[in-house]
Amino acid sequence: MGGLVRSLSGALAFAAMPLVPCHIEGFSEEVLCGTHRVFEDRAARTGRTIDLKVAVVPALRREGAPDPLFLLAGGPGQGATKYGPLIPTAFKEVRKTRDVVLVDLRGTGGSNPLGCDLGDPLTFLKEGDIDASSCLRELKGDPRFYTTEPAVDDLDEVRAALGYERINLWGGSYGTRAALVYARRHPDRVRTVVLDGAAPFEIALPLYNAWGAQRAMDRLLADCAAEPECRTAYPRLREELAEVFARLDQGPVRTSLHHPRSGKPVEISITRGGFASGLRGMLYTPAHASLIPWVVHSARQGDFAPFATLTLETASWSTETMSLGMTLSVLCSEDVHRIRDEEAEREVRGTFAGTFEIDAWRRMCEDWPRGPVPALDRRLLRVPALILSGDLDPVTPPRWGEAMKKHFPGALHVVVPGTAHNTSTTGCVPDLIARFVDQGGAGGIDPSCVRKVRRPPFVIDPSGTAP
Repeated sequence: MGGLVRSLSGALAFAAMPLVPCHIEGFSEEVLCGTHRVFEDRAARTGRTIDLKVAVVPALRREGAPDPLFLLAGGPGQGATKYGPLIPTAFKEVRKTRDVVLVDLRGTGGSNPLGCDLGDPLTFLKEGDIDASSCLRELKGDPRFYTTEPAVDDLDEVRAALGYERINLWGGSYGTRAALVYARRHPDRVRTVVLDGAAPFEIALPLYNAWGAQRAMDRLLADCAAEPECRTAYPRLREELAEVFARLDQGPVRTSLHHPRSGKPVEISITRGGFASGLRGMLYTPAHASLIPWVVHSARQGDFAPFATLTLETASWSTETMSLGMTLSVLCSEDVHRIRDEEAEREVRGTFAGTFEIDAWRRMCEDWPRGPVPALDRRLLRVPALILSGDLDPVTPPRWGEAMKKHFPGALHVVVPGTAHNTSTTGCVPDLIARFVDQGGAGGIDPSCVRKVRRPPFVIDPSGTAP
C-alpha cells in the first residue's frame, strides 16, 4: 500500500495510517481512505475507543507542497467527508499542488456519529424542537466527550498519522470555531487558516440568531423594493409579512398539501415559531431566499403549501447530514448555558424570530450531559488568516468576521456581497483562497473582484399564476 500512496502523493510517503482507494460522496475521482482509532475519553486514555473516518484527495502533482489543506465541516454535527462537492469548486486550484484531507470529527459522519432520528422535517413546523431525552437514549457514546477540544486533538493525531508536519485549515461555519481552537492548541502545526462564516465563541449560539435573521430579512425586503419587477409584484411585502405573523399569533394554521417527497396528501399545523424558523432557514442561501417574497405573499393569501414545501427542502440537507447528538453536545456544553435572560430579551427585541430558537435550545439542553468548555484564551494568534463573510448571512454575518479577526492580527476579512452562509464557491473566492494558501498569507491579495457578486433575481411566481 505504501507504494500506491507514494505514487499518488509524495507528501503521504511517510504516512503511518493505512490508506486504501475509495470514493466519497459528491466527488467522482478515486481518493484514499483510512481510519484512526482514538480514546473516547482522551483525558483518561483508557476504556472505549472510536474510529475516525479519514479521506485524502491527493494533490494532482506528484511532488506537490508538503502542507495539505484540512477541511473542517460545519454544524456542529456535519462530517467533512460529505464535502466532496466542494473539492472541484472551492478547492480546484488548491488541489493542484496540495492534498485535501477530510476528517469526520468524532460524533459526525463515519466517526461514531451521534445521530438521532428526527423524523419528518415538516413536524418541526409545529413542534419547534426535538425530544432530547429520546435522542440521548439512542446515542452510542458518552456525549460529554464530543465537544470541540477533544475533536481537534483527535485531528492533530490524524495529522501526525498521515505524516504531515504542518497543515492549512479551511473551516466553514462551526468549522471556523474548530479551526480557532485547533490553532490555539496546536499553533506550531498551522501554516494558514481560511475561515468561512466565522463562528467565534463570542456568538454564544443561538443568542444572536434572531438578530442575524432580522438583518438578513431587512436586506431582502429592501432589495425587493429596489428591484422593479419584485416591487411591482409584491408592493406590500413588508406589510404582508407582518400580517402573516399577526395571523399566526392567534394560533397555529392548519394546511393541506401533497408531501413533497411521498406525494401523499398530508395535513400539517404551522406555528408562529415554525414559520419564523422556516423563513430563517431559507435565508441561508440566496437561491432559496429569492423565493421568500412569493412564499410570504402566498401565506398572506392563506396558502402555506409553498412555505412548507420549501422548508422541507431547506431543512432536509441539515437533518440528513447532521449528527444531532454532536450538535447538542457542543452547543449545550459551549454555548447555550452562557446565555443570560437579559441578553436574550435584548437581542431578540424587534425581530420576527423572537425567543423561539433560544427557548427551544434551552429545553433541549436542560438535561443534556455537558462536557468541558474550551478555555476562552485571549492570546493573539500569529497565524495568517483569511476570513470570509457573506453580506446576507443570517447566522454568521460580517459582524462575527470582525470578531474573529481580533483573534488573528493582520487577518484579511473579505465581505462578499450578494451571498449568504458560506462563500467559498462564489465568484472569485476560490481564486482568493488558492492564492492565500499558495503564498502562505494575504500580502498583495486584492479582494475587489468579489464586488461583482450579486444577489440572484427574485423569483416572482414559480407557480405560473400572477400574485
